[in-house]
Amino acid sequence: MQARYPRIIACRTPAMAIEQLSSTQGVRPAALLLCLEPASQSYTNELLALLRHPGHAELAVLLLVHAAEPYTVEWVTNRTRSAIVLWEDFTDCADCLEKLIAPSVTVTAAEPVGDPIRVLLVDDSRTVRTTYQRLLRQQDYIVEVAASADEAFALAVSRHFDLAIVDYFMPGENGDQLCRRLKSDPRTGHITAAILTGTYNDQVIQDCLRAGAVECMFKNEARELFVARLGAMSRAVRARATVEAERRRLAGILASVGDGVYGLSRDGRIMFSNPAAQRILGYGSQDPLIGQSVSRLLHGVTDVTQPGSNNPLHRACSEGEALQSWGTQFRHQNGAAVQVECTVYPLHIDDRLEGAVIAFRDVSERLALEQELLWQANHDPLTKLYNRRHFERQLEEEVQRCRRGGSGIRSRPA
Repeated sequence: MQARYPRIIACRTPAMAIEQLSSTQGVRPAALLLCLEPASQSYTNELLALLRHPGHAELAVLLLVHAAEPYTVEWVTNRTRSAIVLWEDFTDCADCLEKLIAPSVTVTAAEPVGDPIRVLLVDDSRTVRTTYQRLLRQQDYIVEVAASADEAFALAVSRHFDLAIVDYFMPGENGDQLCRRLKSDPRTGHITAAILTGTYNDQVIQDCLRAGAVECMFKNEARELFVARLGAMSRAVRARATVEAERRRLAGILASVGDGVYGLSRDGRIMFSNPAAQRILGYGSQDPLIGQSVSRLLHGVTDVTQPGSNNPLHRACSEGEALQSWGTQFRHQNGAAVQVECTVYPLHIDDRLEGAVIAFRDVSERLALEQELLWQANHDPLTKLYNRRHFERQLEEEVQRCRRGGSGIRSRPA
């Protein structure tokens, strides 16, 4: 110890250690070896509380104890750079202190691990439940167990699970029946289910797969194979969660856009729409729109996106042609015409043309205002008849037309 740490300050009591740590004089220690004795418990508690202060966060603390009491274990668990060594292993103190004092190394994972996978393990055998629960927890899964199908289903409804590992032969209801219940209930339909059985039988395997299980695992196979299969299912669960999160993110973006947006497949059928599009077109949700032909639903014709049509939607869907500020009419759900201005974007997925995305806005009010302003510019507000400005402009146009046609209208000589 002296060779490794040339400067060691000895404190006979926790009170002396508190005084040393509170002092502003001298060099601050890098580590503290605290020998806990029941006789000085009050000062010990005060010292432990002081060591939790942020000002001492970088101080390495090693507790030398006769027994690992729950209080000291909790204290070490909640404080970084701390450890416990039993008196019977006191020769390990030097090595443990060296590791605590060594600069911490931050390791960045190649990809985020994410939240732990939650597993529901269902088996009527206590031994099997205990064995596999211990195995799964060693692999950092969060595991809850059930002894029957009814108990498992009640757990699955009340709590969130990602995976369900279900024994096939159980009293009351077999595993394939539980899988069907989980898949058919909207509250548990997201759970990825696998069957665990001790019987290799083609009929059992077929029953499991038809019930919606993605794996059929066997109790006598190697534990490494079981863990590998579970790992593959966990990766699929995480990938699905990532896709779902991205879908929700995109849906949130679409919902926040003020213009109407809908997507078309290459054959001219609506694939999705945002709330603004549904509001402009008079639909309460996108359900009546999905899968419908845009030609018949919004345009009232049958050939807008069909081959041979010169419509911009056809060119966008089939040829990948973009279009800006296209003015057209859409049909409202009540049959009225809605004047819209559209921007058409080709939809490419993995470098393949899959259809088009149309962003549009209702310009009915703008066009009506333009017509109103034009009328006011050419009419007398009192008589409602054409005004002098309109007459002069029409006369000038007629004069220019006659001059171009050579009708003989000439200016009078001066």
